[in-house]
This record gives sequence, C-alpha cells and structure tokens, in this order.
Amino acid sequence: MIKAVIFDQDGLMFDTERISGIAWHQAEKEWGIHLEECFLKTIRGMNHQDARIRFEEVFGDSVDFMAFRGKKQEIFEALLEKDGIPVKPGLYELLEYLEAQKIPAALASASRMEYTERNLEKTGIRRYFCHLVTGDMVSHAKPNPEIFWKAAELLGEKPEDCLVLEDSEAGIQAAHAAGIDVLCVPDMKMPAESYQQMTAAMLKSLDDVKGWLTA
Repeated sequence: MIKAVIFDQDGLMFDTERISGIAWHQAEKEWGIHLEECFLKTIRGMNHQDARIRFEEVFGDSVDFMAFRGKKQEIFEALLEKDGIPVKPGLYELLEYLEAQKIPAALASASRMEYTERNLEKTGIRRYFCHLVTGDMVSHAKPNPEIFWKAAELLGEKPEDCLVLEDSEAGIQAAHAAGIDVLCVPDMKMPAESYQQMTAAMLKSLDDVKGWLTA
C-alpha cells in the first residue's frame, strides 16, 4: 500500500525542460559555441555542479561555465515570465486525487528552493506538498538516492512505503537505489531499456498515475 508520493519537478510536473533547451540554444548563439542535442540530454536533471563537470569534460576551460549558465538562466527566467510555467497534463487532477485519498505528497528536485517555491506558488499547487527537498538541501544529486531518502524521512514513511514519480534516467536510478518503487512518465527523452527495467511501470502521462494506483 502506497502511503506517500514523491514528485520530481522539471519534466515531470512542468514542461520546463523544453524551455530550458530553448534557453541553452539562445545562449550558445550569443557565446558563439554549439551544444549538440545529445550533449544536452546528458545534463538534463543534473544540478549545476554536475553539469559543470560535464561541460569541462567536453569544452575544457574554453567555456566559463558559470557565466554561460548565468546567461542561459537569465533567458530561461525571461521565457517563464513571458509565457508562464507550463503544467503537464493530469497534474492538477492527480494532486486532487491524492489529497482526497489522504495520501501526502512531497517534492524532490535538483532545482533550488527559491525556484521551486515560485513555481509551486505561481501554478497554485504549493498547498498539496507537505515537504519540499531541493538540490541545495542535499550533498549528492540524483542518481544518488539521498534526496529520496530525505523526502521519505520528512514524510515519516519507510522508503518501501513510498512511490516516486520521475521522468529522467537519473531520477529512476536514484529512486531504485533508494528502495522506492518508481513510475516513469517520460519527457523529452525515453529512458534506455536498462532504466525502464528499474521502474514499476512506464506511463504515457500523469493522467495514467491514478489508474495505476487504483489498479
């Protein structure tokens, strides 16, 4: 029996990974460099420390990563301010269902707390989450299981009594390592077969989560 649900944020609840990709490509034009899509796929879901390592592996010291990322974030924030935060289909209905069933929800995201709080407030869903765990609250990012262990601890539940909702390979791996069942709702990248095998199910959208829970 599932006693609590832990949500990822970007790519799972909000269609922000697509906007992040647009921001990266706009930033690269200003900097005169080119980011292959296959490279961007490897850093989706990473915190900025891990993304910096990947950049250094590819570009060495030819790119000032923090300055470049700062420009990307500036563009990203401007796009969100202009067009709003795009919510994934089925999110509101799922949160309402969990609330009605008295199943508490937490959020576990690599993003920073300020960004997370703003997204939840602007989309009107902050009240559904009793706990938030963000990248600035843990020492190790996904695929390390620390963030999910912390979320389960704050919920007051054993990991095996929780359920994680994720879209990324790193998130799937982290939940699996934490001993928590994970449902994957893919976003811009379909996880490789080896990661799909770590999940309890692969679903097309958040609309399907309620059906899985009631089955």
